[in-house]
Amino acid sequence: MRRLPPASILFAVHTYVCVAFGISAVSIAAQPSSGINARYPTMLDMTFPEFELAVKRTDIVLLPVGSIEEHSGHLPLNTDAINSTALLFHVQQYLRNAGVETILGPPLNIGITYDAGDGTKAADARYPGNLTVRVSTFAALYLDVLQSLRANGVRRAFLWPGHGNREHNEALSRAVEEANRTIDGMRAYVLMDSERLEAIKMSPSTHVLSVEKGRNFELMAQLLGRGAEMPRTTHADGVETSWTLYFHPEVVRPGYQQLPPPPPSILDNNGVETGRSTNPSGSGGFPFDKASAAVGKQIVDYKIARMGDTILRVVRAK
Repeated sequence: MRRLPPASILFAVHTYVCVAFGISAVSIAAQPSSGINARYPTMLDMTFPEFELAVKRTDIVLLPVGSIEEHSGHLPLNTDAINSTALLFHVQQYLRNAGVETILGPPLNIGITYDAGDGTKAADARYPGNLTVRVSTFAALYLDVLQSLRANGVRRAFLWPGHGNREHNEALSRAVEEANRTIDGMRAYVLMDSERLEAIKMSPSTHVLSVEKGRNFELMAQLLGRGAEMPRTTHADGVETSWTLYFHPEVVRPGYQQLPPPPPSILDNNGVETGRSTNPSGSGGFPFDKASAAVGKQIVDYKIARMGDTILRVVRAK
Protein backbone atom coordinates (compact mmCIF):
# COMPACT_ATOMS: atom_id res chain seq x y z
CA MET A 1 0.00 0.00 0.00
CA ARG A 2 1.35 3.42 -0.96
CA ARG A 3 2.23 5.62 2.02
CA LEU A 4 1.08 9.22 2.06
CA PRO A 5 3.81 11.83 2.60
CA PRO A 6 3.69 13.67 5.98
CA ALA A 7 2.30 16.83 4.38
CA SER A 8 -0.62 14.87 2.93
CA ILE A 9 -1.38 13.30 6.30
CA LEU A 10 -1.33 16.74 7.96
CA PHE A 11 -3.67 18.11 5.29
CA ALA A 12 -6.02 15.15 5.73
CA VAL A 13 -6.17 15.70 9.50
CA HIS A 14 -6.85 19.41 9.00
CA THR A 15 -9.59 18.63 6.49
CA TYR A 16 -11.24 16.17 8.90
CA VAL A 17 -11.21 18.71 11.74
CA CYS A 18 -12.60 21.42 9.46
CA VAL A 19 -15.43 19.21 8.25
CA ALA A 20 -16.22 17.92 11.75
CA PHE A 21 -16.48 21.41 13.22
CA GLY A 22 -17.67 23.33 10.19
CA ILE A 23 -14.61 25.58 10.08
CA SER A 24 -13.11 27.08 6.96
CA ALA A 25 -9.89 25.23 6.06
CA VAL A 26 -8.01 28.49 5.72
CA SER A 27 -8.65 29.34 9.37
CA ILE A 28 -6.45 26.52 10.71
CA ALA A 29 -2.71 27.15 10.63
CA ALA A 30 -0.55 24.26 9.42
CA GLN A 31 2.27 25.01 11.82
CA PRO A 32 2.89 24.75 15.57
CA SER A 33 2.74 27.75 17.89
CA SER A 34 5.93 29.64 18.53
CA GLY A 35 7.15 32.34 20.87
CA ILE A 36 8.31 32.67 24.46
CA ASN A 37 5.72 30.26 25.86
CA ALA A 38 6.04 27.62 23.13
CA ARG A 39 7.49 25.07 25.55
CA TYR A 40 4.82 25.88 28.15
CA PRO A 41 1.58 25.82 26.11
CA THR A 42 -1.52 27.43 27.58
CA MET A 43 -5.10 27.75 26.37
CA LEU A 44 -3.85 30.51 24.05
CA ASP A 45 -2.23 27.77 21.96
CA MET A 46 -5.52 25.87 21.58
CA THR A 47 -8.02 26.19 18.79
CA PHE A 48 -11.59 26.78 19.92
CA PRO A 49 -12.60 23.12 19.28
CA GLU A 50 -9.59 22.00 21.34
CA PHE A 51 -10.59 24.31 24.18
CA GLU A 52 -14.18 23.07 23.96
CA LEU A 53 -12.97 19.49 24.38
CA ALA A 54 -10.65 20.48 27.23
CA VAL A 55 -13.55 21.99 29.20
CA LYS A 56 -15.47 18.75 28.77
CA ARG A 57 -12.59 16.92 30.47
CA THR A 58 -12.10 19.36 33.34
CA ASP A 59 -13.66 22.48 34.83
CA ILE A 60 -10.45 23.61 36.58
CA VAL A 61 -8.21 26.40 35.30
CA LEU A 62 -4.80 27.51 36.58
CA LEU A 63 -4.32 31.22 35.95
CA PRO A 64 -0.84 32.84 35.99
CA VAL A 65 -0.81 36.53 36.89
CA GLY A 66 2.38 38.42 36.08
CA SER A 67 3.60 41.98 35.97
CA ILE A 68 5.70 44.26 33.78
CA GLU A 69 8.56 45.61 35.85
CA GLU A 70 12.32 45.86 36.07
CA HIS A 71 14.27 42.76 37.00
CA SER A 72 17.74 44.27 37.18
CA GLY A 73 19.95 44.47 34.09
CA HIS A 74 20.05 40.76 33.28
CA LEU A 75 16.39 39.64 33.37
CA PRO A 76 13.57 40.91 31.10
CA LEU A 77 10.62 43.05 32.12
CA ASN A 78 8.26 40.07 31.68
CA THR A 79 10.14 37.80 34.11
CA ASP A 80 7.20 37.46 36.51
CA ALA A 81 4.82 36.59 33.68
CA ILE A 82 6.95 33.99 31.90
CA ASN A 83 8.09 32.33 35.14
CA SER A 84 4.56 32.22 36.57
CA THR A 85 3.33 30.53 33.41
CA ALA A 86 6.18 28.01 33.42
CA LEU A 87 5.66 27.30 37.12
CA LEU A 88 1.94 26.62 36.68
CA PHE A 89 2.70 24.44 33.64
CA HIS A 90 4.75 22.20 35.94
CA VAL A 91 2.05 22.34 38.62
CA GLN A 92 -0.38 21.19 35.91
CA GLN A 93 1.83 18.14 35.25
CA TYR A 94 2.05 17.45 39.00
CA LEU A 95 -1.74 17.50 39.28
CA ARG A 96 -2.10 15.30 36.18
CA ASN A 97 0.17 12.71 37.79
CA ALA A 98 -2.19 12.82 40.78
CA GLY A 99 -5.19 12.17 38.50
CA VAL A 100 -6.47 15.75 38.29
CA GLU A 101 -6.72 17.40 34.86
CA THR A 102 -6.58 21.18 34.52
CA ILE A 103 -6.40 23.86 31.85
CA LEU A 104 -3.52 26.32 31.95
CA GLY A 105 -5.14 29.71 31.51
CA PRO A 106 -3.84 32.70 29.57
CA PRO A 107 -0.85 34.51 31.09
CA LEU A 108 -1.97 38.06 31.85
CA ASN A 109 1.09 40.26 32.24
CA ILE A 110 -0.22 43.49 33.64
CA GLY A 111 0.02 43.97 37.38
CA ILE A 112 0.56 46.62 40.04
CA THR A 113 4.21 47.59 40.29
CA TYR A 114 3.89 50.14 43.09
CA ASP A 115 1.17 51.64 45.28
CA ALA A 116 -1.04 52.79 42.42
CA GLY A 117 -4.01 53.51 44.67
CA ASP A 118 -6.84 54.90 42.59
CA GLY A 119 -4.98 57.91 41.31
CA THR A 120 -4.14 58.79 37.76
CA LYS A 121 -0.42 58.01 37.63
CA ALA A 122 0.17 55.41 34.91
CA ALA A 123 3.75 54.20 35.41
CA ASP A 124 6.51 54.06 37.98
CA ALA A 125 9.31 56.27 36.68
CA ARG A 126 11.78 55.04 39.29
CA TYR A 127 12.74 52.18 36.93
CA PRO A 128 12.18 52.57 33.18
CA GLY A 129 9.76 50.00 31.77
CA ASN A 130 7.68 49.53 34.92
CA LEU A 131 4.00 49.58 33.93
CA THR A 132 1.04 49.47 36.25
CA VAL A 133 -2.72 49.90 36.44
CA ARG A 134 -4.95 51.27 39.19
CA VAL A 135 -5.96 48.90 41.98
CA SER A 136 -9.62 49.24 40.96
CA THR A 137 -8.77 48.49 37.31
CA PHE A 138 -6.70 45.45 38.25
CA ALA A 139 -9.40 43.97 40.52
CA ALA A 140 -12.10 44.62 37.90
CA LEU A 141 -9.99 43.08 35.13
CA TYR A 142 -9.52 39.76 36.93
CA LEU A 143 -13.12 39.68 38.07
CA ASP A 144 -14.15 40.04 34.42
CA VAL A 145 -11.68 37.33 33.36
CA LEU A 146 -13.15 34.94 35.92
CA GLN A 147 -16.66 35.82 34.71
CA SER A 148 -15.64 35.06 31.14
CA LEU A 149 -14.01 31.78 32.12
CA ARG A 150 -17.20 30.77 33.92
CA ALA A 151 -19.20 31.57 30.77
CA ASN A 152 -16.86 29.15 28.96
CA GLY A 153 -17.64 26.30 31.33
CA VAL A 154 -14.92 26.74 33.96
CA ARG A 155 -16.15 26.25 37.53
CA ARG A 156 -12.92 26.29 39.56
CA ALA A 157 -10.00 28.67 39.16
CA PHE A 158 -6.69 28.81 40.99
CA LEU A 159 -4.76 32.07 40.53
CA TRP A 160 -1.05 32.53 41.19
CA PRO A 161 0.04 36.18 41.69
CA GLY A 162 3.62 35.75 40.45
CA HIS A 163 4.56 39.17 41.86
CA GLY A 164 5.16 40.30 45.42
CA ASN A 165 3.73 43.81 45.54
CA ARG A 166 1.31 44.22 48.46
CA GLU A 167 -1.36 46.06 46.46
CA HIS A 168 -1.07 43.55 43.62
CA ASN A 169 -1.78 40.65 45.98
CA GLU A 170 -4.51 42.45 47.92
CA ALA A 171 -6.32 43.47 44.71
CA LEU A 172 -6.14 39.93 43.33
CA SER A 173 -7.56 38.58 46.59
CA ARG A 174 -10.35 41.16 46.37
CA ALA A 175 -11.20 40.04 42.83
CA VAL A 176 -11.28 36.40 43.90
CA GLU A 177 -13.48 37.07 46.93
CA GLU A 178 -15.89 39.11 44.80
CA ALA A 179 -15.97 36.39 42.12
CA ASN A 180 -17.10 33.86 44.70
CA ARG A 181 -19.86 36.20 45.85
CA THR A 182 -21.14 37.33 42.48
CA ILE A 183 -20.41 34.70 39.81
CA ASP A 184 -22.91 31.86 39.99
CA GLY A 185 -21.23 28.45 40.03
CA MET A 186 -17.68 29.77 40.22
CA ARG A 187 -15.21 28.83 42.93
CA ALA A 188 -12.06 30.90 42.68
CA TYR A 189 -8.93 30.78 44.82
CA VAL A 190 -5.68 32.71 44.99
CA LEU A 191 -2.56 30.88 46.19
CA MET A 192 0.06 32.74 48.23
CA ASP A 193 3.17 31.56 50.00
CA SER A 194 2.74 31.68 53.78
CA GLU A 195 5.82 33.91 54.02
CA ARG A 196 4.23 36.35 51.57
CA LEU A 197 0.98 36.42 53.52
CA GLU A 198 2.91 37.18 56.69
CA ALA A 199 4.99 39.91 55.02
CA ILE A 200 1.96 41.76 53.66
CA LYS A 201 -0.06 41.11 56.84
CA MET A 202 -2.81 39.10 55.16
CA SER A 203 -4.57 36.10 56.64
CA PRO A 204 -5.53 32.97 54.70
CA SER A 205 -9.24 32.36 54.19
CA THR A 206 -11.57 29.99 52.37
CA HIS A 207 -10.47 31.44 49.05
CA VAL A 208 -7.01 32.81 49.91
CA LEU A 209 -4.95 29.62 50.17
CA SER A 210 -1.69 29.57 52.10
CA VAL A 211 1.10 27.56 50.46
CA GLU A 212 2.85 26.68 53.68
CA LYS A 213 6.53 27.61 53.64
CA GLY A 214 6.29 27.97 49.89
CA ARG A 215 9.35 30.20 49.71
CA ASN A 216 11.54 28.33 52.23
CA PHE A 217 14.29 30.91 52.71
CA GLU A 218 16.37 28.34 54.61
CA LEU A 219 16.52 26.07 51.53
CA MET A 220 17.47 29.03 49.35
CA ALA A 221 20.25 29.98 51.78
CA GLN A 222 21.62 26.43 51.66
CA LEU A 223 21.70 26.50 47.87
CA LEU A 224 22.88 30.06 47.28
CA GLY A 225 24.46 31.28 50.50
CA ARG A 226 23.60 34.60 52.09
CA GLY A 227 25.17 37.71 53.50
CA ALA A 228 25.17 39.01 57.06
CA GLU A 229 21.39 38.74 57.33
CA MET A 230 18.72 36.48 55.85
CA PRO A 231 17.22 38.18 52.76
CA ARG A 232 13.60 39.26 52.97
CA THR A 233 12.87 39.09 49.26
CA THR A 234 13.82 37.21 46.09
CA HIS A 235 13.59 39.88 43.41
CA ALA A 236 15.91 39.66 40.39
CA ASP A 237 18.41 37.97 42.73
CA GLY A 238 20.17 34.60 42.71
CA VAL A 239 16.88 32.78 43.31
CA GLU A 240 14.88 34.44 40.53
CA THR A 241 17.88 34.22 38.21
CA SER A 242 18.09 30.46 38.90
CA TRP A 243 14.36 30.04 38.22
CA THR A 244 14.74 31.85 34.92
CA LEU A 245 17.86 29.87 33.94
CA TYR A 246 15.81 26.71 34.48
CA PHE A 247 12.61 27.90 32.75
CA HIS A 248 13.95 30.26 30.04
CA PRO A 249 17.76 30.26 29.89
CA GLU A 250 17.73 32.10 26.57
CA VAL A 251 16.44 35.33 28.12
CA VAL A 252 19.10 35.68 30.87
CA ARG A 253 21.80 38.17 29.89
CA PRO A 254 25.39 36.97 30.41
CA GLY A 255 27.59 38.17 33.25
CA TYR A 256 25.09 37.76 36.08
CA GLN A 257 27.61 35.71 38.12
CA GLN A 258 29.82 38.80 38.45
CA LEU A 259 27.06 41.08 39.72
CA PRO A 260 27.64 42.42 43.26
CA PRO A 261 25.51 40.78 45.98
CA PRO A 262 22.07 42.38 46.02
CA PRO A 263 20.76 44.09 49.15
CA PRO A 264 18.60 41.85 51.38
CA SER A 265 15.48 43.73 50.25
CA ILE A 266 14.42 46.08 47.48
CA LEU A 267 12.23 47.87 50.01
CA ASP A 268 13.03 50.61 52.48
CA ASN A 269 11.77 50.70 56.05
CA ASN A 270 8.41 52.10 54.96
CA GLY A 271 7.73 49.22 52.60
CA VAL A 272 8.20 51.32 49.46
CA GLU A 273 10.49 50.59 46.52
CA THR A 274 13.62 52.66 46.99
CA GLY A 275 14.24 53.25 43.29
CA ARG A 276 17.37 53.65 41.20
CA SER A 277 18.86 56.43 43.31
CA THR A 278 19.40 54.10 46.27
CA ASN A 279 19.22 50.69 44.56
CA PRO A 280 20.65 51.08 41.02
CA SER A 281 20.52 47.33 40.29
CA GLY A 282 16.81 47.01 41.10
CA SER A 283 17.48 43.64 42.72
CA GLY A 284 17.15 42.34 46.27
CA GLY A 285 17.71 38.99 47.95
CA PHE A 286 20.26 36.20 47.57
CA PRO A 287 23.70 36.41 45.90
CA PHE A 288 24.27 35.58 42.23
CA ASP A 289 27.56 33.66 42.19
CA LYS A 290 25.95 30.22 42.74
CA ALA A 291 22.87 30.85 40.60
CA SER A 292 22.27 28.10 38.03
CA ALA A 293 19.56 26.14 36.26
CA ALA A 294 20.29 23.19 38.57
CA VAL A 295 19.63 25.36 41.64
CA GLY A 296 16.51 26.70 39.95
CA LYS A 297 15.22 23.16 39.39
CA GLN A 298 15.66 22.25 43.07
CA ILE A 299 13.76 25.34 44.22
CA VAL A 300 11.05 24.89 41.58
CA ASP A 301 10.56 21.18 42.30
CA TYR A 302 10.04 22.00 45.98
CA LYS A 303 7.58 24.77 45.15
CA ILE A 304 5.61 22.70 42.63
CA ALA A 305 4.90 20.03 45.25
CA ARG A 306 3.82 22.64 47.82
CA MET A 307 1.49 24.36 45.37
CA GLY A 308 0.18 21.14 43.87
CA ASP A 309 -0.64 19.65 47.27
CA THR A 310 -2.42 22.86 48.31
CA ILE A 311 -4.63 22.65 45.22
CA LEU A 312 -5.25 18.91 45.69
CA ARG A 313 -6.52 19.47 49.23
CA VAL A 314 -9.20 21.81 47.86
CA VAL A 315 -10.09 19.69 44.83
CA ARG A 316 -10.41 16.53 46.89
CA ALA A 317 -12.31 18.08 49.80
CA LYS A 318 -15.81 16.66 50.24
